[in-house]
Amino acid sequence: MSIVMNLSAALRSRQRMATRLGFETVRELEGWEEEIVLDHFANFICDYLAHGYTVEPDKRDLVKFIDLEKSVDERIQMLEERRFEMVLDPDKSEWTARDHYKQFVIGVVADDYWLGKYEVEGAVLWTRGWTPKETTIKMIRFLEFLVKEWADGPGDSSVREKTHAPRS
Repeated sequence: MSIVMNLSAALRSRQRMATRLGFETVRELEGWEEEIVLDHFANFICDYLAHGYTVEPDKRDLVKFIDLEKSVDERIQMLEERRFEMVLDPDKSEWTARDHYKQFVIGVVADDYWLGKYEVEGAVLWTRGWTPKETTIKMIRFLEFLVKEWADGPGDSSVREKTHAPRS
């Protein structure tokens, strides 16, 4: 019974996030995640979370730090010029938590806008009509949501029950 309760809590949480991002269903959110988000989140995990980093930058400072319009335009220009190494493998040796969060936000938004520009199915952010600040805030909250899901793993974090076997 606790597994069912844990899954329903996770589904409710996903439904709230889907609604915040303008999706009508969790399935629509998950389709967009598959198309646009998961590669960026995998990079965030490998570059940041997997190293044990847990610093969450101040959200107000982060919103100011991310110049969404300029950064998205720069990334799209690099993609169109086929400078993929600059986009996919920048030098991260001096990066702070803010830089990793920024990379996720810019990557997701730019890829969505770029695909939307060419009317590729799956791109939706560019249709939302949000201001750059609103988009940045929503993407930061979405990243925090994904990090929480990743950290909690299966189960309900409020009671710290996991649905997988403990590691030995």
